[in-house]
Amino acid sequence: MRRLIVNADDFGLCDSVNAAVVDAFAAGCLSSTTLLVNGAAAAAAAVLARAHPRLGVGLHFNLTLGTPSAPAATVRSLLGADGCFADRGEIAGRALRGRLDRAELRRELQAQLDAFAALGLQPTHVDSHQHVHALPPVFDIVAAECAARGLPLRQPDVLRLRAARPDPGRRMRSALLALMNRRNAWRWRGRLRSNRGFASLFDFGAVPAQPAAAHYRELLAAARGSPLELMVHLVRDADAVEGLTRIGAAAAAEWRFLRDGGLAPLIAEQNLRLCTYAQAFEED
Repeated sequence: MRRLIVNADDFGLCDSVNAAVVDAFAAGCLSSTTLLVNGAAAAAAAVLARAHPRLGVGLHFNLTLGTPSAPAATVRSLLGADGCFADRGEIAGRALRGRLDRAELRRELQAQLDAFAALGLQPTHVDSHQHVHALPPVFDIVAAECAARGLPLRQPDVLRLRAARPDPGRRMRSALLALMNRRNAWRWRGRLRSNRGFASLFDFGAVPAQPAAAHYRELLAAARGSPLELMVHLVRDADAVEGLTRIGAAAAAEWRFLRDGGLAPLIAEQNLRLCTYAQAFEED
C-alpha cells in the first residue's frame, strides 16, 4: 500500500491558517503540517500541535517572509535593506549568482530549528516556504542538517498533467525546478530520506477556483512513488492572509474541500495509507 502524506504549509502564519489546519486534520483529510517559526501565530500553532499529537509537524524553513530568527546583523546576505527577508525572486537571484553566504544560511537554519525546539516541539521533517530550499546552495545546507539529524526532507516536483494549462512564466519556473531537483537528488542520493512523489493543485497551472474530487483524483492517480506528498494550503478566511500570500482565495477553497471530508474517500479509493513523515519510512 502506497503511503500518502497530506501536508499543509504555513502553520503559524496566522490564526485563520492554524484553525483551518486543525479542521482538515479533524476531518481525516490531513496528516501533517509545517510550521513557520517566525509567523505571527507560531506560538498558538505550537499549542494546537501539542493538543493534537497525532498531527505531524515539521519545520517550514523560511527565507522569504518577515524577519529572520538569527540576529539580522549575522545573516545580512539573506535580507533586504529593511532588515526583512528579501523576496523569492531576489533570493533566487542571489543564490544563482553565488551571493548567499553559506555560513549565514546555516546560521539561520539553526536559529529556526532552535526556535522550533523552544516552542516545545520536535520536527517530523523539513520543507520550505515557496520551495526556496530547492535552490542548490540552500538545498545543500538544509540537506546536510537533515542528514545529520535523521530528518526527512521534502523533494518538491511538478506533475505533467494533460489538463494543465500553465502560463509561460510558470512553465519556465517548473523547468528550472525540475533541473534543480535532478541536481539535488543526484548529489544527495542515498544520504537522505525524502518523498518519492509530490503533487499539489498548482500542478494544474491555474489553481481551480473550486477544487473538486476530480482534481484530487487526477493528482493522486498521476503522482508516482511512495511516500507521496500532497501539499495543500489552507485558511478559513482569505482576507486573513492578505499581504502575506497571493493564494488566499485558493487556500480558502482548498480548506472548504478538506474540511468537508472530500479527500478521505479518494484516499481509500486509491488504496493509499495516510501517514506523517515520521511514519512514512517505518517498516510494515
